[in-house]
Amino acid sequence: MSFINVTIYDNSRWDRYIRNAHAFDFNHTWHYHSTFPGEPFLLVYEERDDYIALPVVLYTSADGTRSINGFAGPVSSKSFSVLDNGIQERFEIAFLQYLKEQQISESSILLHPLIHAAFKPMRTGRLQQHADSLLVDLSINPEQQQLHYGENFDNNVSLLRRKGYTVRQAVSIHDVDTFADIYQRNSTHLQSVNTHFDKAWFRQILRPSGFDSTLLLACLGTQITAGILLTFCNDMMQLHLAATHEHYLQHAPIHLLLADADGLGRSAGMQYFHLGGMGCKMDVLLASKAITSATYPGFKSWHIPRQQIQHAFMNEYRQCLSIAV
Repeated sequence: MSFINVTIYDNSRWDRYIRNAHAFDFNHTWHYHSTFPGEPFLLVYEERDDYIALPVVLYTSADGTRSINGFAGPVSSKSFSVLDNGIQERFEIAFLQYLKEQQISESSILLHPLIHAAFKPMRTGRLQQHADSLLVDLSINPEQQQLHYGENFDNNVSLLRRKGYTVRQAVSIHDVDTFADIYQRNSTHLQSVNTHFDKAWFRQILRPSGFDSTLLLACLGTQITAGILLTFCNDMMQLHLAATHEHYLQHAPIHLLLADADGLGRSAGMQYFHLGGMGCKMDVLLASKAITSATYPGFKSWHIPRQQIQHAFMNEYRQCLSIAV
């Protein structure tokens, strides 16, 4: 059975599959993908009452090379810990068929440390471990939570408050645009410029759209020194983007924002605070460290190399396809 291919123009169908899944986060939603360059799709493999849905973005380079990236991983009608292995295996085979038919040379799918804790490919591709995702359990004692950010975190927060730093939510277009400028300058400094995150993108992501989001700003007087963009989905609060004004990096005002974000998440009924997707730049943008592997699990990506796509549908795969329903 092949995929149901839900395009970005069919927002109601996209979000119906996502919101009926066992678990999902903001990065799975139609709204998140609607802001992307490239061609976003939701690929759905369905058998009777069960399904697996995978949001992806298709990119075509100047030389015609086609690749797929996923920024959220697959979701399923059941937890991956109890989902029938046969369904996942046939989903992977259908995915390989799609990659080959679309002449896609490579596929890399980011996974979520909670949603995909029990996910591993049955026979397609391999998992790669990354080390830039921090997961904070907001149900534990606040003092224990702060230890996740390093042993001097509490002292740094107190020092920032004594220096006159305050935190507030963005309330105007000027606030949003100022943070967008800071983020762009951070990206330029880190040599990772992404024109995708322009002022229009930040304005759109903060509009009411079926999920909650907020921009927290750290200020010194009237000067905006840093900000974090937070999204709220189910019981997960996510630090989506963070940036610090270059003149205030030495003060690490992000620490104050993280402390306030913890409290905001608890008051909003969130169980987890996920700080992920920061790449290898966490020290610069986040200025925080976890102290144990339990609180700093990193995340994994599911990578399907060119060679496996090119050799899809050998005899072992044909046998599996013959029993697909």
